[in-house]
Amino acid sequence: MQRFLDGRSAHPHATEARRHQLAGGQHPQVAVLACSDSRVPVEVIFDAGFGDLFVIRNAGNTNTFGSAGSIEYAVADLGIRVLLVMSHQGCGAVKAAYLTGQSFSPSLSELVSDIKSGLNNHGFRTDDLNTYEQACIAHSRITAEALVQSSEIIRDAVSRKALIVQPAFLHIDPLSITWLDPLYGDA
Repeated sequence: MQRFLDGRSAHPHATEARRHQLAGGQHPQVAVLACSDSRVPVEVIFDAGFGDLFVIRNAGNTNTFGSAGSIEYAVADLGIRVLLVMSHQGCGAVKAAYLTGQSFSPSLSELVSDIKSGLNNHGFRTDDLNTYEQACIAHSRITAEALVQSSEIIRDAVSRKALIVQPAFLHIDPLSITWLDPLYGDA
């Protein structure tokens, strides 16, 4: 990330040779669960190339059936060692949890309901927009804990210290990351 911030992006592993090297399989060490927000281009921010990161993105970087399954694959089959769960400044999915009387599609309603439930269970009053900014920060930790609690594969890897789950918060402007306390060995 520092190379990107300094305007010195190296774009590693972005060559044709690297693509050929990976044709037989991938071996990333890091998986990232991030929001699908267009302001959160994970590979660009971390100056990563082909095969460097296993990236899962959805609205609000939430613990959905699809994201959990993708992460379980990354843990069990790819042997990732780090799972970064990254929320971000100004997340619309988290803000939607604060909206009242708003109607969403059935799938989006389920996602927003999960976010709202997680926030409420962690002491955030989603009827008080003054807590929104702190909720965006805490959401990565809430999602990380939910993944560990709900997935035997992830929980076991954390317990064996084969996987560290690192919640983080991306500040969009100015660009920086706040690293929260990791989940490691205490699942």
